[in-house]
Amino acid sequence: YKEKYPLVQFAIHTGTADNISEMMNKGLVDIGLFLEPVSTEGMDYIRMQGCDHWVVSMRVDDPLAKKEVITKKDLLKLPERTNIQSELANWFGKDFSRLNIAFTSNLGTNAGVMAINGLGYPISIEGAMRYWRRDLVVQKTLSPEILASTVIAWRRNIPYSPAVSKFIEEINAYKA
Repeated sequence: YKEKYPLVQFAIHTGTADNISEMMNKGLVDIGLFLEPVSTEGMDYIRMQGCDHWVVSMRVDDPLAKKEVITKKDLLKLPERTNIQSELANWFGKDFSRLNIAFTSNLGTNAGVMAINGLGYPISIEGAMRYWRRDLVVQKTLSPEILASTVIAWRRNIPYSPAVSKFIEEINAYKA
C-alpha cells in the first residue's frame, strides 16, 4: 500500500479493544486491529492468518524462568498484570478470584518495566513483548495453552476518505 500511495500517512493509536472501538464509533479512528475475542457487530473485518500464544513474562533470574511452561497453579500466588481479564477468567475458571492482580496495563512497555523490576508477571500475547531484550525478560507459554487470533476491522456502511477506502480494498484483497 505504501508503495502504491507514498503520500499517505498513518497515525497509530494503541489501546484496549474498548478504547479503539469507541474511537472508531466517534470517527476518530478508521480501522482497528483487534485481538480476539472482540465484538465485530456493525463492522466488516478479516481475520489474520495464524494465532499467537498467550505467555507470561518475567525476569530472566526468576525461579519460574527455569520452567518450560507456566500453569495456573504457578500463577495463583504471584502478582501479575492482566489486560484481558475475561480471557484469563475462562482459563483460570473458579480459581480466577484467587489471583493477586497487582496492576493492569494497556501498554506492553509499562508491563515490561514492571516485569524487569520484579513487580509483576505480565500476561499477554507472545508478540507483545518480542522487542524486549531477552537478557532481561523471558516469556513462558501458558499451559494449558491459550491461543489468540487477530482481526482488522472497520465500520460498516459509512463513507471513508479515498485513502482509507483504498486501504480497505487492500485489506480485502489480502483475504482473497
